[in-house]
Amino acid sequence: RHCGRSVRRACEVLASGEFGLGAFAIGIMILTHPERLMNYDDLWIDCSGDEFDDPAADDRFDRVPYFYFRDGRVGFDARWFDIAYYSYGSASAFVPPA
Repeated sequence: RHCGRSVRRACEVLASGEFGLGAFAIGIMILTHPERLMNYDDLWIDCSGDEFDDPAADDRFDRVPYFYFRDGRVGFDARWFDIAYYSYGSASAFVPPA
């Protein structure tokens, strides 16, 4: 749903009952479904449910973790949350209606 959007924009357009997934949930997804991230051309996954503070950024929460695939293996890093890339997408889930 959020391919090519910055994490900031993805969080702004979350539907009712939708929420961003964090690094723990996405890490479990990749462990149980490794086919999801096996090629460089696969969509890299932003962890829009998590954010952290860069110590050099004056106490602003402006980075998000993400998972990627490069050199034959899955990697984990962080990037600015307000930059959009066509090869990234924020993972989200839905709470079922009551």
